[in-house]
Amino acid sequence: MKLKTLNFPLISHQKPERRQWFLFGCLLFLAISLYIYKIDFKGLWIDEFISLIDAEKLRMKDGRLLYYPLLALWMTFSHSDAWLRGLSVIFAVGSVALLYELGRYLFNETTGLLAGLMLTLSPLFINHAQEVRYYTLGTCVTLAGTLFLAHALKQPDNWKSKVGWSIMRFLAIATVPFNGALLGADLLLIGTQFSKNKQKLLSFAKPFIGLIIFCLPIAIDLLSTVTSGKHRLVGPTPGINEVLRQFRILTAYSYPPPPPYLTKFLHVYILLVVAVLVIAIIKKPRSQQTLWVAAWGFVPLTIIFVYSHLSQSIWITRYFMFVTPYWLLLMAVGFLKIWRQWRVMAIIVALVYAIAVSTGLSHYYSSQSRYTGARGDFYRGVAQLINEEEKPGDVIIWSIIHGTSKPLEHYHRGSASIITKEGVFQYKFDEANIKEWLNSLPPLESRMWVVYPNSSKLFCQMLQEKYQNIKNYEKFGQCTVSLITPDI
Repeated sequence: MKLKTLNFPLISHQKPERRQWFLFGCLLFLAISLYIYKIDFKGLWIDEFISLIDAEKLRMKDGRLLYYPLLALWMTFSHSDAWLRGLSVIFAVGSVALLYELGRYLFNETTGLLAGLMLTLSPLFINHAQEVRYYTLGTCVTLAGTLFLAHALKQPDNWKSKVGWSIMRFLAIATVPFNGALLGADLLLIGTQFSKNKQKLLSFAKPFIGLIIFCLPIAIDLLSTVTSGKHRLVGPTPGINEVLRQFRILTAYSYPPPPPYLTKFLHVYILLVVAVLVIAIIKKPRSQQTLWVAAWGFVPLTIIFVYSHLSQSIWITRYFMFVTPYWLLLMAVGFLKIWRQWRVMAIIVALVYAIAVSTGLSHYYSSQSRYTGARGDFYRGVAQLINEEEKPGDVIIWSIIHGTSKPLEHYHRGSASIITKEGVFQYKFDEANIKEWLNSLPPLESRMWVVYPNSSKLFCQMLQEKYQNIKNYEKFGQCTVSLITPDI
């Protein structure tokens, strides 16, 4: 019996043309340039510091087992903001390359290049590429698993593709458990593709069972976290407006747009995106591969949507960022269909997209604030102020709501001792709690910096009453800095 040649899924045996290599190289160069441009313009925010803490202690928490060991190794070389964020840049560039390959394999080179370009330009994806978090790693390994599965669906006798799919899906789930929602789309596609061929259908059983077995520790850890109530972050219960809003956030403009003109323009943009996606799915010529991409893009989102209504809402944009590449690939397919038949309409769509994404990029690179839902990157400013005005013998009282002095330790360059204080800010700002907290401060023997949340006028008033020589500095985001000097 003649054996079939086994093709490795991620390598094409056709010799790439120079034009293909040139365009692909330009795409990667653009991605690298955008991902490292102003990479340390914004300071680290609290979630990034949590990543550093978890990496230092090698905490495998909430089912996230893969990212922290990689970050721990990465941190051995440098602790600068740019270097720490560089790890995410690597996986972001890898995601662009894999999306290009997925588009090229399922459709053609032009589709792959266009989808890769749109992922490169997505302000939200750039935000995560410039962040000490695991989201670009999750996107990268989910795309790798999808590429393996695409080969397995086309070549079901290639066992390497199935094993590769199983391994990459495990790594994706070990990065962010929410990535497991992609299995809903995978099983749907495998079931429909081989519903009439039981043998080929069963050939996916072994890698899938292996995947489930390896994911059991992750599931147990995640279940323990959920039942213990440790994970308190809850998103809004999604409706149609929340769903439509994601087309803007994930693809072009991730901030709340200022009214009235930009808001109205982005409403038009959302409608055009929906129209392009619909054209990609329903307009002939309609390929089987288009339906595959639609499944990867919308089935996981549907699962998260339904779960958010039936149980605790997990409708938080960064949790389902991994669907973005499939939306963009569908947009590329739809746009090229429009380009072939309605050239003027295609130019209008391209112009609207260009305005939306360029506005989003301009806002991202010029604003100190991060995208919707990400707050707390004011720590560098606080530390720089103390660094500039600190004197020998100073003491810093650090009482920020997250209860860790890691942000100050990361940016502080002086010799002042740091005292982390918790208490009143973890509960409520009533007079009794504030008085108890103030009385617990150390004796005022030297200058004392107090860094605290700025949400209570009562606290500021009582602090002024207790200490006479006090200087209040400008507010830094969610906190205030006060310098208390002993009476002379």
